[in-house]
Amino acid sequence: MINMSKTRVFALGDIHGDFKPIRAFSVWTENNVNKNDKIVLILLGDVGANFFFNDRDKEFKERLGEYNIEYFAIRGNHEERPSVCARNNPKDWEKQLYFGQNVWVEKEFPHIKYALDEPAVYRINGHLTFVIPGAYSVDKYVRLKRGTGWFAGEQLTNAEMQRGMRLAENIEKCDLILSHTCPVCYEPTDLFLSNVDQSMVDKTMERYLGEIETKLKYKLWLWGHYHQTRVYPEFNGTDRVMLTNDKIIDIDEYFKTKDPYSSMHYVYF
Repeated sequence: MINMSKTRVFALGDIHGDFKPIRAFSVWTENNVNKNDKIVLILLGDVGANFFFNDRDKEFKERLGEYNIEYFAIRGNHEERPSVCARNNPKDWEKQLYFGQNVWVEKEFPHIKYALDEPAVYRINGHLTFVIPGAYSVDKYVRLKRGTGWFAGEQLTNAEMQRGMRLAENIEKCDLILSHTCPVCYEPTDLFLSNVDQSMVDKTMERYLGEIETKLKYKLWLWGHYHQTRVYPEFNGTDRVMLTNDKIIDIDEYFKTKDPYSSMHYVYF
């Protein structure tokens, strides 16, 4: 019997330039995924691949390439926009079609596909997917004071939000939403940093995502950002999952079972 290969898609939370979660995921796939299958890992922001812009970034991207994995990176708040990287190094970057939509690719590291800077629709293994990058850094002013890694384009611009809203209104429904942060009503307030004055935190992205939710019917929404895994109660046929970097969601398994618990797996590192 011929063992037909297929593409397997998983999602993981923030890795912040740490390859250990990827190594652990690779070990997990050796025991749980057909060796002939193509593996795609969605990274839900704060990947850390475009942060320092020195040998450290290069080494990290090289380490990611050591595994039999293709990465689909959603931009978080602690990383530069891929379009800015491309603008600064136009000979090194290009756009490619991926899951039916454009992505940014650094030619030296083709195993990493970066989602567009603004909301966009992809078709991931047949699942219509709405991708919304960006978030606000609650430690923005600390980073500015120290001169360490704050990116002015971390949130969506007003124009990008308007285009995203029109896109959501046009498609009306999708299977999957991928973002870095979450609608304001699902913010895990118990995880907020105690040393941060919440009155100074810009909630523009979270409020915007809340508006998107009123316009767009969906089955599963995944996000990272808060460094903890949490499954929200199912409501009106929809599931919402916040992921950290030691647990994955098997996307196709979820759409077979409609159960975020059975499609979630621990990957220890």
